[in-house]
Amino acid sequence: MRDINTINKKTKAAAVLIFVTILLLISNYFIGLNSKKTNESIKAIYNDRLMVSHYIFQYTNAIHQIKIRAIQINPNDSEKQNFVSKRLQSIHRIDKKYLATVLTSEEKKQFKTFQNQCAAIGTMNQNKDWQKLTQWSDQSLQTLEVLAQIQIDEGKTELTTANTLHNGNKIFAQFEMGLFIILGCLSAYLLVLKKMKIKIKIPESPSLN
Repeated sequence: MRDINTINKKTKAAAVLIFVTILLLISNYFIGLNSKKTNESIKAIYNDRLMVSHYIFQYTNAIHQIKIRAIQINPNDSEKQNFVSKRLQSIHRIDKKYLATVLTSEEKKQFKTFQNQCAAIGTMNQNKDWQKLTQWSDQSLQTLEVLAQIQIDEGKTELTTANTLHNGNKIFAQFEMGLFIILGCLSAYLLVLKKMKIKIKIPESPSLN
C-alpha cells in the first residue's frame, strides 16, 4: 500500500513538473518573440527614422544654400548656375540612400513632391529665373518640414511599440518567477512534507486484571 502511495505522489510531482515546464516554455516563447520585435523596432528607429532624419537635414541644408545663392547679387549667372547644379547633384546622390529605407505611403507621396520641386528648381536654374527658383526652394523646404514631422511621429510610434514589448517581457519574467516559486513549494509538499508524518503512540489503558 505504501508503494502505491509513493507512486501516486511521484506521479503527481511529475505531472506538476510537466505542467510548469510547459508554462515556462510558453512564457519563454513569448519573451523571445517580444525580444525579436523589440530589436526590430529599435533597428527601425535607427535605420528608417534617425538616418532618414539625417538625409532630410542634408536636403534642407542644400536647398537653403541654393536659395541663398539665388538671391545674392554679386555672383554672376554662370557662377550661380554651377553652384545650383552641384547642389542638385548632391541631392540626387542622397535620393538613392533615402529610397533604400522603409517609407510609408505618405512619405513616398511627399518625397515624390520634393523630387518634382527639385526638378523645377533645375529648370529655373537653366532659365536663370532666380525669382521663381527662390519660390520653388521655399516650397521644397515646406515639403521637407512635412517629411521631418512624419519622421518624428513614426519614431514616437516605434519607440512606444518597443517600450510596450519591453514591459511585456518584464511581465513574463515576473510570471516565470512566480511559477518557479510555485514549483518549489509543490515539489517540497509532494516529495518532502508528506513523508514527514509524526507517529503518536497512544498509551494503552491500564489493565484492570
